[in-house]
Amino acid sequence: MMKQLKPVLLALAVALQLGACRQTGAVEGDQPPADAPVLSVTAQAAKIETVRSQIELLGITAAQRHLTLKASTNGRLVGFGLQSGDRVVRGQVVAHIINRELEAAEAGLAAAKRIDPKDASQLDSAVKRYTGGPGIPVVAPATAIVSQRLVSSGQVVAYLDPMADLIDPNSMYVEAQLPIDVEALIRPGMEATVTSAIAPGIEYGARVVAIAPSFNANSETAAARLQFTGTRRIEIANAAVRVHLITRVVPEATVIDSKALFQNANTDSYYAFVAGEDGRAHRMPVKVGIREGDRVQIIEGLRPGAMVITSGGYALADRLRVKVIPDRKAQ
Repeated sequence: MMKQLKPVLLALAVALQLGACRQTGAVEGDQPPADAPVLSVTAQAAKIETVRSQIELLGITAAQRHLTLKASTNGRLVGFGLQSGDRVVRGQVVAHIINRELEAAEAGLAAAKRIDPKDASQLDSAVKRYTGGPGIPVVAPATAIVSQRLVSSGQVVAYLDPMADLIDPNSMYVEAQLPIDVEALIRPGMEATVTSAIAPGIEYGARVVAIAPSFNANSETAAARLQFTGTRRIEIANAAVRVHLITRVVPEATVIDSKALFQNANTDSYYAFVAGEDGRAHRMPVKVGIREGDRVQIIEGLRPGAMVITSGGYALADRLRVKVIPDRKAQ
């Protein structure tokens, strides 16, 4: 009888031992390992700041008022040294024109001196009295800037021939191109800043004064005219510029660094990681608003003061153990 029970008792003992081992393993597996990795990260508190939505447009400068410097008589032009960009004032003598009659008289005097030098003395004094100077002056009609020179010194010009194209610097404006998708955001009276490669680092104040009522079908843009508002302005026509317009201002927005924002390409959504008081990273879905430089407005998902993790990249994971260290770059 005992021999028959021994195998049964042995099998029962083995089963009990295996069950105890499984139970012990399950309990131990519920606890995180003592040597779980800790990721050192930097973090910044979400702040309350003012953010602005800004768009950038391309444009060129132009002048509303053009003037033409014209020849005051026919003859040979002398002393005309104006170049593009030169400034002239009203009444300034910019050149002289030697009348063809004066040139003919001087040529006749030279011939008379060769033929009869003695009798040519009286003719010489008469020619000098008649000429009496370097020629007929050419005077600037207004204070302006030379846009383009059309003739050169020594050239023969006719009466009222154009000599140079002048522009009134006070009439300079910017013509910008508005894409269809932003045209509804722009309205006359909006303030703007203008920059150009011809003056690096300088910003010019401007204001939208008019928007064309029609679109260009080819480029799908409309023209907007902006006037300079300050004393400083671009004084060169047809210069390429960039126009910066502020379309919206949020004075008290929750803002985080753009380095702390992640995008889920599958769902087209955003999230950030917050360093919790429990020493772990917590993934927080967020809704973003205005982006300005390296700052991002958070509309939903974060409260001001939350310690948002700004390093670690895609090595971060929800409930990962983290240690916040000082950000040396921020200091």
